[in-house]
Amino acid sequence: MRTDSAKLSARKLSIELFSIIAAFVFIYPLFFIVTMTFKTAEEAASSPFRLPSSLHFGNYAKVWEMMHFPLVFANTLLITAVTIALIIVIGAIAAYPLARRSEKPYLFFYLFFIAGIMLPFQLAMIPLYKLVNMLHLVNTYHGAILIYSSINLPFTVFLYTGFLKSTPKELEEAALIDGCSIFRAFWTTVFPLMKPVTATVAVLTALSVWNDFIVPLLFLSEQNHRTITIELYTFVGEYITNWDLLFPGLVLSIMPLLVFYLFLQKFMIKGVAAGSVKG
Repeated sequence: MRTDSAKLSARKLSIELFSIIAAFVFIYPLFFIVTMTFKTAEEAASSPFRLPSSLHFGNYAKVWEMMHFPLVFANTLLITAVTIALIIVIGAIAAYPLARRSEKPYLFFYLFFIAGIMLPFQLAMIPLYKLVNMLHLVNTYHGAILIYSSINLPFTVFLYTGFLKSTPKELEEAALIDGCSIFRAFWTTVFPLMKPVTATVAVLTALSVWNDFIVPLLFLSEQNHRTITIELYTFVGEYITNWDLLFPGLVLSIMPLLVFYLFLQKFMIKGVAAGSVKG
């Protein structure tokens, strides 16, 4: 008994030590970024790994003005929020018949969406740019929103389909017996049960759109339509990088996304497990 207890204690101790080391590995980069925001340009270049000698809060005010932060934040928020709303509505509607029907046409369309996950976006950049330019959607919010929606829709359908296969059919069948249409039965009985996977879709899409660099670089080149990532890139040059401005910009861009993730993380874990394992 003592031997088993000692083995259990040693195993528990090793797990705790590993957890502490892993937490340090993940927390240190964030700590490094935050400390860099309070340094001068000379101090950031000469001693990047040391603590700042004094706190220079003026870096944030300077970045706020140089990045036109209210404008680029509003642009990024608008594109991200509308994209999330679109793919949740379209993805849920598309996944419902794919999960409930087993005929060959529905299987074909499901495989069609799965193929969209495997094909990289870079493969279609040139023809996509020609198409968007022909439709006069370059440097427009709705052009970027349509591009992001098409990129994130396949994985959204995959998650929703896997989740719906694990939900009972009796719920919407009871609603249909009560006189509801299929559309109303879905939105009133089935969709409320999809809260975990919907939170997962929202968080993953927000990460994808908010942090993206390629699409804004190609399709949102005008100053009034730029996003946060493009403005951050202006601090990085061929011969010099403004570290004292880049890191405060990173912190300002990370904070909204971090708050959004912390708010939905418990639903996200449930949604990933249900959408990728069940069904």
